[in-house]
Amino acid sequence: MAVLALRTNEFPLTQPLAYQEQDSPLTLAQGLAEYYRVNGGRVLPPETLSPESAALFRSHDICHVIFGLDTTMEDEAMADTRTLLSCDVGFARYSHYLATNTEAQAAFKEAGYGAVLWGTLKALPRLARAIRENFRMTRKWPWVPPESFKERKLSDLRREYGIRVI
Repeated sequence: MAVLALRTNEFPLTQPLAYQEQDSPLTLAQGLAEYYRVNGGRVLPPETLSPESAALFRSHDICHVIFGLDTTMEDEAMADTRTLLSCDVGFARYSHYLATNTEAQAAFKEAGYGAVLWGTLKALPRLARAIRENFRMTRKWPWVPPESFKERKLSDLRREYGIRVI
């Protein structure tokens, strides 16, 4: 889903990217740049989307970066779970985005509902850990983070919010 990326990378990377390291020295902006570079062709940067979709996908992609997730189906399930549990967007608002956004619905259809379900099932042990980690966080991550966060290190933001990469 990071275009609500469901144009996923079914071949996980052999080594974590810099933004996926718990104590990454990258800024949020640098992490996003790495995420878009590595996922070129699978994830469309928000500026290439319709205005009504850009905000949704930008926030979703930031969640991939702050929580250290890639675009495999398992990590897409993790991104949605961590968004619902650990962000201030709320279930109703996020569900509404997914249910009404035509580009999000197209991404699900393109990926295939069976593949989405299978990825979610494979991620269940990590999803359980995400539930536990939610209670550890000092506060919820902002669905729309302040612009100033882009210049802050991922390691500092994760420490401030009590976010652990799973």
